[in-house]
Amino acid sequence: MPQSRLARLAATAAAVSLLSSVAATATAQTNAQARAQTLIDVNPLLSGHDIRVAAADSGLRLEGTVADTAEQRLAEALTALVAEGAEIDNALTVAADLPDAVGSLFQEDEDQTTAARLRQTLSWQQDTAGLDIELEVNRGEVRLNGEVGTTATKDRIATLAATTEGVDAVFNYISVDPANIPAIRELQAELERADRPDAWIASRVRRLLQFDTTVNAHSIEVDARDGTAILSGAVTSSAERKVAEDLAASVPGVRDLDSRLVIERPR
Repeated sequence: MPQSRLARLAATAAAVSLLSSVAATATAQTNAQARAQTLIDVNPLLSGHDIRVAAADSGLRLEGTVADTAEQRLAEALTALVAEGAEIDNALTVAADLPDAVGSLFQEDEDQTTAARLRQTLSWQQDTAGLDIELEVNRGEVRLNGEVGTTATKDRIATLAATTEGVDAVFNYISVDPANIPAIRELQAELERADRPDAWIASRVRRLLQFDTTVNAHSIEVDARDGTAILSGAVTSSAERKVAEDLAASVPGVRDLDSRLVIERPR
């Protein structure tokens, strides 16, 4: 093969390789830019500001205004988490007032997370699991719809919703029809007979305590042995202890409750 043709083929291969590399770099940069923008938009301190993550020749550039250097550094740190080693040009201006409200993406993220917390709570309590309850969360306000057998169950769902992290108000539109009682009792009997691994029980109890705003989950240790939920640690009142005990005892698969919680009133 003539030398000139070999040279042209080599040059073409090099060009294709370069273009592929450039395309891959551009794609990675675009992905990093999108991820960084999302992290900033859902951050509770930054979401109310007008911050833009732009592509730059050497990496990513932060544009817009923040209230102080702490927010400026936070935006850069969040971007660095997904920048994949690219340089970050922090061009944020420290001049903005503190925002009166968080951004829409942050609020939507919070509402969806709150809804998920409440759905998990309802599905991990024997008296509410399996019920056809529809719920919607909008800016911290929960709207409940569905049908249950007793007023007590309706009130129980409202109470669980009101004490769920992220909930500011509850509007309970659940209707009561006693005709549903036999089917609900049969469902609850099946849940009571359910055999759950101890690790499954303990993990659900821990998360339920974390979700409930009336309980300090950090001061309560949870374990499970042979279907017995074990709570140990300290609470500040008998009311807090009862909430923790009721949540743990109602998890499907729990056969017994061993509560070693002690009351230590704050000084």
